Amino acid sequence: MKIGHYLKKARETKRFSQSEIAHLLEISQKTLSNIESGKSKPSIEQLSKMEKIYDIDIIQYLNKEGIHFTTSKKFEKAEKEIQILRQTLSKISGTMFIKK
Repeated sequence: MKIGHYLKKARETKRFSQSEIAHLLEISQKTLSNIESGKSKPSIEQLSKMEKIYDIDIIQYLNKEGIHFTTSKKFEKAEKEIQILRQTLSKISGTMFIKK
């Protein structure tokens, strides 16, 4: 299943309109339509936001599609540092970006 179709199904399952999600993502409804139809690809930031809004696991989806990630010690350390930065930013901005 293509990522756009997967995201559309997730949106429909949660009973959101394209307009509602586009507003939350701060993009146009046309841009969201293009993502869902496969005409354009979502950014990492958009995927991260959709993951939280739809309560889905993008990494699990990618694994099912045959896209696997490996981690290294350096990556794990960087990931922890990113998590600390996200927590700090969320305190500053009032928006939560905490990884599941």
